[in-house]
Order: sequence, then structure tokens, then C-alpha cells
Amino acid sequence: MSPVKRILSKTRELKEKVKDFNEERKKPKEPITTKASKFSIFSWAFYDLGNTIFSVVIVSVYFSLWVVSDDIGGTDSDYGYANVASMALVFLTAPIIGALSDQARRRMPFLFLTTLLCVAFTALLGYEKDGWSRGTILTVSLVIFVIANYFYQAGLIFYDSTLATISTPGNRGRIGGIGIGVGYFGSLIGILSALFLLTFLGFPYQTVFQATAMLFLIFAIPCFIFVKETPQDNFWPSLMVLMAILLGLNSWLIEGLIQYILIISAFVCLISSFNTKTTPLFREGSIVDAVSGTFSQLKATLSMLDQFPGLSRFLVGRLFYTDAANTSITFAAIYVTKEFGMTDTQIGIYTMIGVFSSIVSAFLWGYLVDIIGPKITLNMVLWVWFATFSLLISTVWLGLPTWMIWIAPFLAGVAVGGMWCADRPYMLVLTPPRYIGQFYGLYSMVGRFATIIGPLSWAIIVDELGFGRPAAIAFLFFVMAVGYVILQGVDDNPREWPPELQADYEPEPPRGAIGRSR
Repeated sequence: MSPVKRILSKTRELKEKVKDFNEERKKPKEPITTKASKFSIFSWAFYDLGNTIFSVVIVSVYFSLWVVSDDIGGTDSDYGYANVASMALVFLTAPIIGALSDQARRRMPFLFLTTLLCVAFTALLGYEKDGWSRGTILTVSLVIFVIANYFYQAGLIFYDSTLATISTPGNRGRIGGIGIGVGYFGSLIGILSALFLLTFLGFPYQTVFQATAMLFLIFAIPCFIFVKETPQDNFWPSLMVLMAILLGLNSWLIEGLIQYILIISAFVCLISSFNTKTTPLFREGSIVDAVSGTFSQLKATLSMLDQFPGLSRFLVGRLFYTDAANTSITFAAIYVTKEFGMTDTQIGIYTMIGVFSSIVSAFLWGYLVDIIGPKITLNMVLWVWFATFSLLISTVWLGLPTWMIWIAPFLAGVAVGGMWCADRPYMLVLTPPRYIGQFYGLYSMVGRFATIIGPLSWAIIVDELGFGRPAAIAFLFFVMAVGYVILQGVDDNPREWPPELQADYEPEPPRGAIGRSR
């Protein structure tokens, strides 16, 4: 086909998409409350608010700054390798724990457990004893970070898959957009809290880490109470006992006023667990049986992966674009601090610009997903990422005015808000309902494997090869471009799944697996 014919073909294709867009826009939209109440939806979204506080304060900004601060003396590589370690653990275990939740037919108890463990270890970041050297303090906190980040990332497997619990295909984009939009208020809360503690009250970074843990837990609780997969489920008593144990362990290690708060909280949790019957996690059998069934199920599902149109290609594409996006977010604070000399206050303002643009854009992106579909929306999001990377590189290599760097967080915020709005519904289109937890495990696995590659490449390019941080950003641009090309072969047309792949299908359980009792 000649270049002229290709251009004419693309023009006709674009006109058809615009026509379809206008027709779809005129159709009445399904209310967001079709499957769940507004209260349940916002309770679900509040979890996004809480985990975003952890993401922005710990992963993206202040823990990384603590690592490379003069008091600790760490490097980009120290933080990068810690990220690699936590993501490697997620990569190895994500499909297994996703499949395990499918065996249990529940996700909320697993979400509670992983969240609680993340909170417990986050509160211990920066832990030190008298006589410890800087190297010892750094090593201990990096190990704690690996564990905390692992449970945070593992929890996202269960949280992302609960979108199907409170939404339908007709309102999934808008509800996902609510989660993203409300969630990014968490970034605002996290940054403002950190700035208040560091700048105005003069507390150390360790206090910021403890406050982050507390805020994550507070905002996560409504989701655990009010988002129910089945009306009769009640896991609260047994999980309160676990929470009391973890709070007690943390109080033993942490000194000061927060120690007494933890002790009182542990006592309250223990009291609240009395005189209430808890629902068994697995409907029949033991956890050993469930794990056995999980491996059998995982093996069978992987063997069928090619039967699900576009799923394999989407997961490969996701490997690349999430690598670039997540790595840039992870090292953003270090980049602007070391390349432009920003202070803690300036970094806080810089981050809040991205937060505000994420909040506003998430709602718009979510609405756009329901109108034009997740594929076109995700393509638009990736082009915004390309613009962001270009700006970050140009301000250093081309010597552009320094003030232009302040445009980057606005663009990045728009891109971040849109990526998750389009990403999760895209995955749900391609995923058979019967194995949604298991395939979200794969979804998480490839995303986390990407986050292994990203920090590793950043550490090698910056510290080992000495090419500098702009070169690392240029590499991320290339990686995202590869993901963009791969995704073009994946359509987002609704799938018609056979009965055996529907969520309510009840086959005879395989030997060692846990069947669903009625």
C-alpha cells in the first residue's frame, strides 16, 4: 500500500471512530449505583486514598529522599535494588496468591491481611538503636521497605480485582475513575502531612513514616467494613485478633507517645473480636487443600492463556509501559532533587501539582473510558507520558529554562490518572470472569516484573555506567514506546465467555481443590 493510500485509510478510520464516539456519547449511561450503593463505592475508593498515601510518601518521595540524604548517605542504587527485591518477590508469588483468592472465592480477607502487614512494617521504617552505624540503619530500613512494599503491591492484586464486585461493564470506567480520583486525594493528604511534620514541626523522616502507616490504615478500614463480596461474610473477628498481635509487636519496638497509642489500639482490637462468629476463609477443607488446588488451577489456566483473545499480548505490552511509568514515579523525587537542587518544600509543591492534575483528570479519563473504550484512552495516556519524558530530558540536555520542569508534574499527573482508569477496565475486558483473581495475579506479576527491570536499569545507567539520570529517562521513553507498539494489536471489544468461564459456574472440584458449597 502506498503512503497516500495508508494516510487516506487512517483518515477514514479516524472519521469512523469520531462518528462512533458521537453516537455513543448520546446514549444514556448506566448509573454507577447499578450494582453497589454510593456508600460502598466510596468506601472502596477510600482504600485507594489510603494506599496512595503510602505510594507517594514512601515509594515515590520521602523514603527515597531519606535513603540519599546526607544523614544516611545512601545512593540511587541502594533504593533501586531494594525496589528490585520487593518486586521480584511479588513477581514470583502474584499468580499464586491471586489463584488462592479464587479458591477461597473471596478477596477482601486477603486484602485486609496484606494491608495490615504493610502498615505494620511501614511504621518501622527508619528504626534504629543506640550504637548502630549509618550503614546498619540503612540496611535494616531497606529490608523493612522490601517487606512493606511487597505487602502493599500484593494487596493491589486483591484490590484491583474487587472492582468487579462493585461495578458492571457499563459503569466500570466511571467507578474506576472515582477510585483513582478519590485515591489521589491521598497523595495530597500524604504530601501535606509530610510537609507539616517536616517543615513546620521539625520532626524527622521516621515520624513521617509512622504517620503514613496510621493514615493508610484509617482510610482502608471503610473498605473492609462496607464492601462485601457476599452479605453473610464476616471476617472481622479473626482479622482483629491478627491486627492486635501486629500492633502489640510494633508497640514493643517503637518508643514515645505512639507506643501507648499502639498498645491501646491493640487492646481495642482484641476486645472487638469477642462474642462474634467469624466466617471461615475457605468454604471447605483446609488451607493446604486450597494451596494444592491453587497450583493445579494455575497450571491449567496458564495452559489456556492463548485461548483468551488479546490477553497475552496485553500483558506483554503492560510489561513495558508500566515499567516506564512506575520507574519514573519511583525516582521522580531523587531526579528533581539531584538535577535541580529542590528543597523538601519545593518537592512537596512539585508533587502536589501532579496530585491535583491526577485528581481532576482521573474523573475525566474514567468517563472517557466508558465512551470510547479503554484502548483508545490508554493510547492517549501513553502519548502524554511521551511528552512528559521529553520535557524531563530536554530541560537538562538542551538547557531549556529551569521553570519548564514545573510543567512535568502536571503532565505526569494527567498520565497517571488516566493510566489506571484505562488499564484496569482493559484487563477486565480480556479476562474470563471465572478466573478474575488468578488473571489479576498475572496482571500484577507482569507489572511488578516491569518494576524489577526499571529500578535495575536506572541503577545501572546512573551509578554503574555513569550516564546520568537524563539518560535513564531516555531509556524509559524507549521502553514505553515498545509497549505502545505491542498494544496496537489488542482490541477492547467485549468478549462472550462460555458458561464454564463465567463467575457462577460450578464444576466438580479437582482432587485436592476446594469446591464452592451452597
